[in-house]
Amino acid sequence: MEDAAKVAQLVGDEEVSKWTSNIPFPYSEQDAITWIGSTASSSSRNPYAVELDGRLVACVSYWPYEPDGIEVGYWVGKAFWGKGICTKALKLLLASDDIPAHMDVFAKVMVQNFGSQRVLEKCGFSFFQNGTVCKAGNEIKAKFYVRRTAT
Repeated sequence: MEDAAKVAQLVGDEEVSKWTSNIPFPYSEQDAITWIGSTASSSSRNPYAVELDGRLVACVSYWPYEPDGIEVGYWVGKAFWGKGICTKALKLLLASDDIPAHMDVFAKVMVQNFGSQRVLEKCGFSFFQNGTVCKAGNEIKAKFYVRRTAT
């Protein structure tokens, strides 16, 4: 909970929020408190804070993807875009014992989010199919990516 104000500052930026399906804009400190509380009480949501020099700058998360996989998502504060932080954090998450080695890993990215698409490609994901994500009740075109398990 001590990070709620910083989370609100980072994802409360319209440029950050617009690329995520679950972060509304505007985003308040109370929204951050609610999100932190809900992830702390859910065994299916697994967020990890990403710090740079002891400061929160991003978050990477994973959760179940039906029928038998894992989905990942992430956000990075705008001041930290283009510095390789998300790529490094996602690679660390994917290499951790938290991600079962036998499961495919999926990610959904809005079509115009080229930075996020590059992050996924650098982390071994491949384009899987076109689709949509829901943002504030609207269907938005998206690309679905997958990182298949080694067979």
